[in-house]
Amino acid sequence: MLIGLGNLILGDEGVGVHAMRRLEAEYGFQPAVELVDGGTSGLDLLPLLKDQRRLLLIDALASDAAPGTIRVIRNQEIRTALTEKVSLHHLGIADLLALAELLDYAPSEIVLIGIVPERLEMELALSDCLRRRMPEIIETAVGVLAEWGIESRRSPALAPALLTASAA
Repeated sequence: MLIGLGNLILGDEGVGVHAMRRLEAEYGFQPAVELVDGGTSGLDLLPLLKDQRRLLLIDALASDAAPGTIRVIRNQEIRTALTEKVSLHHLGIADLLALAELLDYAPSEIVLIGIVPERLEMELALSDCLRRRMPEIIETAVGVLAEWGIESRRSPALAPALLTASAA
């Protein structure tokens, strides 16, 4: 399962949802991967974890690193990484992972792709910085899935249109 997290009305805070939607629109996965818009749900996601072996989360991540920095954080390190909050849903995600572990719902492997935001303002669009980094965010997610033996195929019909749009 891949869950994109974030608040779409706070600019870069919604980067996880934007990335998940792009993966959903542009890629096919074999074996199938369940793509979930987790928004700011937190504990509401608990029932979805029950039968998952692996979980990939994509979210904005508070850090002193430069905006647009992408970090891949695994398993127990995730809760530590979420101690500094970008948004209130980080408390929910940390609690979600702790409760999933307590209830024996926790997937055996959890990876968080965390992206350092540039702007957290009332805005629907990502900053230019994160828009430029989106191909690398997608590539990172596809790479984690490949580690898990999941083949990703880009939708051929979309590729030329997306290349033209990216160049503009």
